[in-house]
Amino acid sequence: MKTFNYCPSCGMGDILFDGVKKINCKKCSFIFFQNIATAVAVILEYDKKILLTKRGEEPGRGKLDLPGGFVDPKESAEDAIKREIREELNIEIGDLQYLGSFPNIYEYKDVVYNVCDLFFFSRINTLPTDIDKAEIEELILVNPSEIPIDKFAFESTKMCLGHFCNIQKSM
Repeated sequence: MKTFNYCPSCGMGDILFDGVKKINCKKCSFIFFQNIATAVAVILEYDKKILLTKRGEEPGRGKLDLPGGFVDPKESAEDAIKREIREELNIEIGDLQYLGSFPNIYEYKDVVYNVCDLFFFSRINTLPTDIDKAEIEELILVNPSEIPIDKFAFESTKMCLGHFCNIQKSM
């Protein structure tokens, strides 16, 4: 963990990182745990097509993604995805179907976050027209059988889309 050079408790520089999630201070015995962050994303279906986004921010700027983001403190995953859709796409979504969870690595400004990404499915009746251009460069509609999985920014999203495509084939 390169961003921690000093103990957050005593300020000394004699700290050890276990390589996974724990930082120990040799001087004061303080232990800092970098626990898993939680993020959410949704596969939105409009007129039998899937709505994809092109990322407007790092990490993965310019690559494909699904709408979503991080879960805030004291927020459920369902509330988080509805909030993220309001913020990014300026629309409301209704019923959510849980698809699964997949691990992810999210590196931002030299900090590596281990994330558990939760994925949902929902249908929308209208296409977004007022999107957050800072976060989303472009919206793209594709047939479910033509999702370019290799063009996505995050491995967790690729895994979820593979899972989703397998579900679609079995229907």
